[in-house]
Amino acid sequence: MLLFCFGISGVAGFWMYKAIDAGLPLDEKTGAILINVFFLDFGILAITWMLLKDNQIGWRQAFGFSKDKIGAMGVLALLTAIGGFFMAAMLGGVMTVILESLGFEVSPQEVVDTFQNTESLFQRILLGGMAVLLAPIVEEILFRGVLYSVMRQYLPGVWAVWGSSLLFGLVHANKVSLIPLTCLAVVLIRLYEKTGNLWAPIMAHAFFNSINLCLMLMVPEMIEMNTP
Repeated sequence: MLLFCFGISGVAGFWMYKAIDAGLPLDEKTGAILINVFFLDFGILAITWMLLKDNQIGWRQAFGFSKDKIGAMGVLALLTAIGGFFMAAMLGGVMTVILESLGFEVSPQEVVDTFQNTESLFQRILLGGMAVLLAPIVEEILFRGVLYSVMRQYLPGVWAVWGSSLLFGLVHANKVSLIPLTCLAVVLIRLYEKTGNLWAPIMAHAFFNSINLCLMLMVPEMIEMNTP
């Protein structure tokens, strides 16, 4: 399924560039990001759906999806996101100082850099929607719902927590955000364990990204590197 999604993304990429040349209000960098994320994310969701179907397990049974106490859960998710933001900002600052002192080049994630540098409202809406809506759902299902849950069955708890969290940090491919996002992932796992409902970390993840995007819009000179 992933290979199929990569193949489809290649075809979509070809026609995307054709559309951009014809006047679609996107630059090539933004188009590539949207295509890759869109098809990879929906590939992950499709694989998850097939695995659940093969094992005759529903989404609610697998991930605890429930609207019970959704209001209280939302408040807890928001508080978690605010705390996670300050933690990530502090760790990101420390990592920046350390990396610069060691002579490493410090740069934001590609999607963050694209969001900051584009002057197109249309592109910002697309990238913002991806960060606030699509990414939290797909990444929480993959990393907390599937990967952490599977690792927990075969590894000691602490290894499952930090192993899946480190993979979450690594997949964002940025030196500065590696430690902050790894620690944020640990917090999201704890939230998932506390509530037993994957909606909680999904909402916290969405709130966290929303805080970062709002600050990037209000304080354009701030280079934010911690948006997962």
